[in-house]
Amino acid sequence: MFKKVVAAVLLCACFAGGALGAEKSVSIFIAYTGIKPILEAFTRDTGVKVDYLEMSSGEVLTRIRAAGKAQADAWFGGGLDSYVAAAAEGFLEPYVSPERAPYDAMFFNAEGLWSGISLGSVVLLGNTEVLAKKGLSMPQSWEDLTKPEYKDEVLMATPAVSGTFYAMVSGILQTLGAEKGWKLLEAIDANVPYYSKRGAEPANKVSMGEAAVAVAPFDTAQRLQQEGYKVEMAFPKDGVPWYIAPVAVFKGAQNPEGARALVDWVLSEKGQAALGEYNTQAPIRPGVKLAPAVQAMRDSNLMRMDVVKAGQDREETLKVWQEKFGSK
Repeated sequence: MFKKVVAAVLLCACFAGGALGAEKSVSIFIAYTGIKPILEAFTRDTGVKVDYLEMSSGEVLTRIRAAGKAQADAWFGGGLDSYVAAAAEGFLEPYVSPERAPYDAMFFNAEGLWSGISLGSVVLLGNTEVLAKKGLSMPQSWEDLTKPEYKDEVLMATPAVSGTFYAMVSGILQTLGAEKGWKLLEAIDANVPYYSKRGAEPANKVSMGEAAVAVAPFDTAQRLQQEGYKVEMAFPKDGVPWYIAPVAVFKGAQNPEGARALVDWVLSEKGQAALGEYNTQAPIRPGVKLAPAVQAMRDSNLMRMDVVKAGQDREETLKVWQEKFGSK
């Protein structure tokens, strides 16, 4: 069931005809923290009501492939790799927003199939109490995760369902090359007891003390710290994988006007300011002020990555991943 940002909105409105405005809501698949106040700001600014379903980008891709079509009007957040795959398979509708003019061309698809809205990164998240109890130091690099003392203490999600974890895998492979990259991932795998099927699970379990270390999205780590959990994070010194959270319009949308209004708003100064206020990813529009912690992420040792190549290589990368680690 889609969650309702405005209480009076019925789910059927997402799929009914009618003009843009209060009579009709826009339905969205979402993978983005802090989304409720962001969408409330969108509704205040535009008058467009929203129904949304939170789902990782890999799950959305699996779902629309199974149905043969999208079951929502727009897609917001998650991993770009899934958007690139969805675009190639014909599930996205081109829309070139007038609000994208200030953006660097590396952050959007030239045909308007997707537009980047914010930049996030992958971090290492440690539970300070568990680390202290087990006499472990906080890992500072991917190489640290290969050390035998972290046996069964490293939690990760499968990159098949999580855009964040796919960004990690792709970043390591692009930075080190396939041979060295897969060797590093195999060495880390020796300390991973299993791969979760939900992207948020590793960080949540570590925050609750069920393991020492998680590979996590920066914004999730920030949220857990702000909520008072005994956790700390580190940007891997040997390279920080990063990713772009995009927005897109689905082909066959029942409310294409509402979907395009969402794209325009989230790329606008107001929309980008809302992302900066309610989410700890870094807004992409030039001139948007970043919080100190977010600026630290932008200033970290970000890997040299081609995010479009990551999307294009997704199928082959996940095939190799499944062959090597799919039994866990």
